[in-house]
Amino acid sequence: MTPALNVLSQRIAARLSSSQRDDNYLRNDFHMLASAALDMEKRFDKAEKIPSPPQEMRLAALRRLRLAEELTDREWRMVFYGLVDNDPLNPEQPILLEDDAFFPEVDNAIKKRIESNGLKRKDWLALCSSYFAYQHESPDINPHWCVLRGHIAQGYIVVKANIRREKSWMKTIEFYHDIFTPQAGNVISRQLLEGESNSLSSLEKIAQIPDSSWLWKRIFTVLLAQLDTLDDPQFLEKISDLLSLAVQWVRFRDDIISASLTRYYYSVYRDQAHSALKQAALEFWDNPQLKSQQNKWHQYVSEPVAAMVRGWLAKQDLTHFFELLRGNGDVDQARLHYWLRFANQMGFTRIVMGPDAWQDRGSDFVKFREENRGRLSHLRGGRSFDNAMIMQINDYIFVEFSGTGNAMYYYRVNQAPFNPESQLLDIKIHLKDRSLCSRPLKHMPTAEGYNKVRITGWMLKYDDELRKLGIRWMAEEPVKFVDKKVSSTASVSAIKIINPLRDTAIQHLVEDASCIVSDNRQKGGVLSVQLKMPDDAIERELLRLGFAPVTKEPHRYWIK
Repeated sequence: MTPALNVLSQRIAARLSSSQRDDNYLRNDFHMLASAALDMEKRFDKAEKIPSPPQEMRLAALRRLRLAEELTDREWRMVFYGLVDNDPLNPEQPILLEDDAFFPEVDNAIKKRIESNGLKRKDWLALCSSYFAYQHESPDINPHWCVLRGHIAQGYIVVKANIRREKSWMKTIEFYHDIFTPQAGNVISRQLLEGESNSLSSLEKIAQIPDSSWLWKRIFTVLLAQLDTLDDPQFLEKISDLLSLAVQWVRFRDDIISASLTRYYYSVYRDQAHSALKQAALEFWDNPQLKSQQNKWHQYVSEPVAAMVRGWLAKQDLTHFFELLRGNGDVDQARLHYWLRFANQMGFTRIVMGPDAWQDRGSDFVKFREENRGRLSHLRGGRSFDNAMIMQINDYIFVEFSGTGNAMYYYRVNQAPFNPESQLLDIKIHLKDRSLCSRPLKHMPTAEGYNKVRITGWMLKYDDELRKLGIRWMAEEPVKFVDKKVSSTASVSAIKIINPLRDTAIQHLVEDASCIVSDNRQKGGVLSVQLKMPDDAIERELLRLGFAPVTKEPHRYWIK
């Protein structure tokens, strides 16, 4: 209760218990009443969020409407708030916004208030509450919801005209004007992508937008689709903002990480690990190298994207192992150079550290252990300074050891004498099993020494042995030539049917067109159409189907 109302309540109680009816007292009471009313009005106008009325009140008004009883203005407001309420006493009954029998009556009630300029801000907010609370992935397919959207847009004009001076909440509504149009979410998505969300929290409260609203889904769908319209340097600059959004908007966290990783995969930076993006993905989805986590990763990204992250982890592990845990001489640098060539083909890597590495209190070691928590194993059975590196390429597991004088052991995955994900491994019992690997490969130094440019000495023998196992360095793979002429049949077949009506229409449109079609929607990307020659008719039809033009790329269009 406000101070003015509190004082007024005390005065009225005192006057009722008194027999005095002094005119002066009455004048004071009316003055207090006017003051309280003004105070309430000011507080309402300044309020960022006005709480919705209790569900019992809304349901009572809805039931009276269905019984054809006459409603008061207050009860009509309860109906406006309750357009998406389910009645627990009648669970089979449709919500009012989907009820063809009763919604027309609501429609008429709203129209009368708009046409007579009698729509109050409280009524308008009630309509907003139902508009944003409607639970549907594509609310625009409901004609009643579209009618409601039009009423809210018109109703705002009435509410604004009845207020003498512009209020701060009105500026917020007008800035985000598109939330009451078919393009709802475009303004907010651009703002979020630019890292500007200062007034967004105010909008949530003012327009009665719940966290579960369809609007947020639409906003992030539009926002993430925009990633494909950015060039690589622009996208790189946005990653930090995207990761901040992932932390702030937990409901869309997986969508944001998925779209960011996928867009990064298609960028020129693919082979360069993005530390923050990698750490976020590991924190939310765990290690993609672990078999137990691979299904989780494949829920969100395609296998090539997951392989990209596994490659990042492999490069990180190789660098740490051969630099931080290195022995004497240049053999470790040569081994690092050799195995980095295969990093993108490694499905699993794990560093197994001996006692010295686990107990080292140097800042580099402390940071290394902290950043790789859960990805390191303990080595026993060897010297305290021994460490091992496990790498899986295709169907084979390779084991390297730190320092000189250690050969490289390798095993078939299904015949390995150890589980590579084990937390504790013995150097003699598990990692160096002569009965399964009778000819471990040695690193014999050559007279010319380590060459950073060419593969020499023992590396050539390693390449020969790996080829016998069916493993080739990717640069050795035969070059696949692709005919750049894209036939109309190829363009049509590239389109995956996700939205049957729309996607079939797109197929018919591009069937005879000279264009390049790329459909990455199942990977979190977009469907894009690049026309080889300008074609006004096709371009107009693409826009009609919901495509958006790509900035700085003439005659290219995209859709989510």
